[in-house]
Amino acid sequence: MENHKSDTVATSTMTSADFDRWDHEAKDLEDNIRHLVAISAGASASRLCAVTLAAQRRLQQLTSLPDRVHFIQQARESMLKMASIMGTPKSINALAELAKVVESDSAVAKELAHTCLLRNQSNYDYNKMRTRGWKLFSTVYGKHAATVEAKLHSLYPDLAEVTIVDSYGRLLSETTYLNARDTELCAIGSLVPLNVPTQLKSHCIGASRLGATEAMVQTALRLAKLVCTKRP
Repeated sequence: MENHKSDTVATSTMTSADFDRWDHEAKDLEDNIRHLVAISAGASASRLCAVTLAAQRRLQQLTSLPDRVHFIQQARESMLKMASIMGTPKSINALAELAKVVESDSAVAKELAHTCLLRNQSNYDYNKMRTRGWKLFSTVYGKHAATVEAKLHSLYPDLAEVTIVDSYGRLLSETTYLNARDTELCAIGSLVPLNVPTQLKSHCIGASRLGATEAMVQTALRLAKLVCTKRP
């Protein structure tokens, strides 16, 4: 697995030509998820210019207001979910960039002002969240799920519980805007810059178990590497 270092660059070092190239290299991904993977990789690598340009580019491509709103909802949700992988500070920075992009589209901003919480006290039940989390966790890790849980528990019991209940149950299993397969593809994007080959391999396999084709997984990897290795 290749190593990738975080490297913040100015927005001017990335252009629409880069996205044309990425589009060509990522034909196996649907339009929205292609841009979401690029956003995830850019956010994780602290290349906020990639977050901004990917979001702007996709909004410009979408002529329907509902489609533009849905894309931004997906992008925001992906950044929230990826907090469990790349860390909350990077998610906050990426969400701040998305907010700036939304400001330039008053119609989208108006619609998003009425967004309701997906996760609140009324829909939180610990046992249900644990069951939901374990279902996704066991799908991602397959026959190794119990072994992985035991390993996490041996490292720190709370790590296993928080991972299954909070990360997988409450955060990653929410599918209103982003389904499980696309969540895993975004996870691939966010893991590539972090130099964590074991976790990256697990989520590549997890994406396949959740319905991604091998071509989609390889395309997500290739796209994330392109985002992370772009040089001025």
